[in-house]
Amino acid sequence: MQTLSLQIFGVSTGFVTAGAIIALSYSTVPVFLSHPNEVSLRHLRALFSSGSHIFPQLATAASTAFSVLAYTAPPASPLRYQYIVAAAGTIGIAPFTILVMKPTNMTLKEIGEQGDEGIKKSGGEQRVQELLRRFGRLNAIRGGILAMGAGVGLYAALSQRN
Repeated sequence: MQTLSLQIFGVSTGFVTAGAIIALSYSTVPVFLSHPNEVSLRHLRALFSSGSHIFPQLATAASTAFSVLAYTAPPASPLRYQYIVAAAGTIGIAPFTILVMKPTNMTLKEIGEQGDEGIKKSGGEQRVQELLRRFGRLNAIRGGILAMGAGVGLYAALSQRN
């Protein structure tokens, strides 16, 4: 029963979190692009703030569930390795965010804090639009990484049932 609960929790938390992250890219970023940059950047800062309090914790929770499942799986079994991959995939958004997304995120944040002056210094309206598009693409990739981890976890859970 404990295994089933961890499987359901890890898979559902992973997929729901991935879906929320990907949805932000495909629903929120286009709205940002349709508004003046100064307004978009202000709202993006709020999005960064709220997202940083939700998504890392959910990814960690899913990864922890998969880690416990890996620990309790038979040693050197394919199941153990599948859960290890699922755990790494779900927490994989953290290094991706820090190593790949942070430069874009910080640039957008800094431009937003400076308002019109920041937009001018950054290279203008077009440059901000490019950065917003880049954020959207990178954010969708981040969600995809999380979804792949959850998918491997689902595969492991289903293969255990046979």
